[in-house]
Amino acid sequence: MAFACTRPKTKDDSNRNIQLEKRINQSSMENIDLSNLNLTDQDVPFINRKVIKKKKSTTLSLANNKITPNGIQMLVDALKKNKNFTHLILSSNPIGDEGLKYITELVNNNQTLYHLSLNDTDITDRGIEMITSALGSNSASLRCLDLRSNKYITDSSVDFLLEMVDHNETLSACRLDNCSLSQQAKEKLREAKSIRW
Repeated sequence: MAFACTRPKTKDDSNRNIQLEKRINQSSMENIDLSNLNLTDQDVPFINRKVIKKKKSTTLSLANNKITPNGIQMLVDALKKNKNFTHLILSSNPIGDEGLKYITELVNNNQTLYHLSLNDTDITDRGIEMITSALGSNSASLRCLDLRSNKYITDSSVDFLLEMVDHNETLSACRLDNCSLSQQAKEKLREAKSIRW
């Protein structure tokens, strides 16, 4: 006999799902905006059922929530099977390098994702190495990568970024404002191939 290790649903959970479903229904068919709702990993299965599997949306914004690497893993598993999404906005969630590991899987397995926003997500130089490797070694469709306000991105990432640009034909913008890059590193990036930094 198997036992589930989950907590029983409470009235707060039901109200939360009602609020979340209301926001999903208020969003346009193409753009689902679930920003600023204090969503957590526990909300991701509901989002996967109601948005990823049922809607034919092209943009999903989950910015300014509390989704951690565990939630990102669930989200990415669902998104790998969805070929409609072109824009994914995960900014201001505590994703870190661990969550970025799952996002790189998505980048490697998705040919429709054009815009990925990861600003203010606690990504470090190690995370930059992962995402640039994914974007540099494959014909990913990503055109815009937003990494602004990740304070742990330092000059140590510059060589990885430059190598990515050398091997990636589709990326046209990589935003790095408000990271911890020196003026010298910024200049080195600006001198690179025609990409907006």
